[in-house]
Formats: sequence, C-alpha cells, structure tokens
Amino acid sequence: MSVRNVTPVPPNVETYKEKFTRKFKEQPLVPIGALATCAALITAMVKMRRGEAKAVNYWLRARVLTQGLTIAAIVGGSYAYGQTKQQKEAHAAAEQDVVLATAAQERAEFQVRLAAAEEAHRIE
Repeated sequence: MSVRNVTPVPPNVETYKEKFTRKFKEQPLVPIGALATCAALITAMVKMRRGEAKAVNYWLRARVLTQGLTIAAIVGGSYAYGQTKQQKEAHAAAEQDVVLATAAQERAEFQVRLAAAEEAHRIE
C-alpha cells in the first residue's frame, strides 16, 4: 500500500478550467482571435508543403490580419475591463462611505441617549 502525499487545495483557488472560463467571459474575442491566428498559420504551413506559393502568401497575410485583430481585442478588452473595474471600485467606496456615515450617525444618537440616561440616573 503506497501513501501519496496529497496537499489539499484551498477552496478559494480556481482551477485552470474555471480561470479559462472566467477569462473567456471577460474577453471572448481574444481566444477566438488566437484560434483564428493559429488556423491561418497552420493553413499557410500546409499550403507551403504543397508548394502553393500564392495561397501561402494569402494565408500569411490572413495570419497577420487576425493577429492584429487579436491584439486590438486584447487592448480594447483591457481598457473596457479596466473602466468597469474602476467603476465597481468607485461604487464600493461610495457604499462604504454611506455605511460609515450611517454608523457615525447611529453612534452620535447613542451618545445622546446615553448622556440623557446618565443624567436621568444622576437625578434619581
């Protein structure tokens, strides 16, 4: 009987599949563009082995185009995701300010009630 050294995975660590799914949902054009770039490159290699020079040039140009579109998708998605992240952070900060203001108001009201109760106790 062999004993395997298995380290437990913390519950907050995402797997590769979960990370891919999350990233794909954030920027779906990037993996699609990467697959299109690979497909164009593979097709160009196949055409090169067959000796079809015109087709090779066409597919290499298609690869450059799809690669450029993929980079544009990366930049555009990063910009858009950065904007939404900043908006979420600003919203969370505003909510925290509201909570802190409410807590301060409740604390002040408590201090007033406490002072009134102490005064009433002192008078008795």
